Amino acid sequence: MTEHPYHHINPEPLLEAMGGDGAACRHMFGTFAKSAPATFARLEQAIAADDAPQVKREAHSLKSMTALVGAGPLTDQLKAIEQLSRAEPPQSARPLLAELKALFNAVAAEVNHYVEQVGVPH
Repeated sequence: MTEHPYHHINPEPLLEAMGGDGAACRHMFGTFAKSAPATFARLEQAIAADDAPQVKREAHSLKSMTALVGAGPLTDQLKAIEQLSRAEPPQSARPLLAELKALFNAVAAEVNHYVEQVGVPH
């Protein structure tokens, strides 16, 4: 197996928090891989519809998930989108959608790599 350079996630803090338990860390990353795409799809729909309450809920939920896998830049962008949805009046996050989608896809790809390759015991 070749070493995969991560650019969008950092599994080390979670692995450390779990006492070095690679299987538990892999399980958590697997949970992200299964759950996050549906949450992102709901967020994407809410942004497209300018549905501020739904944007706030989905951005908050996804922000927690991305923080868990060490996706700092995506977590920061979701925090900014959540704040836009809380503004008075709420501000549209539509201009950020293309960048958000690209970043989410990059994070999801790295998480999937971690689950499929890195976390597999030898």
